Amino acid sequence: MSVRILPAAAAAFLGCGLASAAAAADLTIAIDGLRSDRGEVKLCVFSAETSNKAVFPDCVTGRPVKQGSAIIRGGKVVVTYSGLKPGVYAVASIHDENGDGKLGTNMVGIPTEGIGVSNNPTLFGKPDFAKSAFEIAGNTRIAITAKYFF
Repeated sequence: MSVRILPAAAAAFLGCGLASAAAAADLTIAIDGLRSDRGEVKLCVFSAETSNKAVFPDCVTGRPVKQGSAIIRGGKVVVTYSGLKPGVYAVASIHDENGDGKLGTNMVGIPTEGIGVSNNPTLFGKPDFAKSAFEIAGNTRIAITAKYFF
């Protein structure tokens, strides 16, 4: 009898592992409208479940689930992050033209480098997580257009 229970238990255990692996998705982010190939693009992926949505798009204090940087080619960047579980996410990006690792701003706080967020909302002030949110239920591709104020 124990011979029959052991294979059933092993099959159930292996089946759980396969199900959770299948649930992980890739997120491909394409950013265009970058005004030069100088510097790099910094990206952060925020999760509604685990990130601090109130400080979106702050990648330092926002606890993004994925982040990184990408080299610009021909005014465009394409990045893929793997292993995201189904849920609601938002993406923030900056065109770090001067390579200092942060968003450059003028004396009144207006960005002097390009910014972009998922869903490309009209920006008047700080981007909002809710307006930038999208759902991942499987492999997902989004497009962001960089915006410049100067």
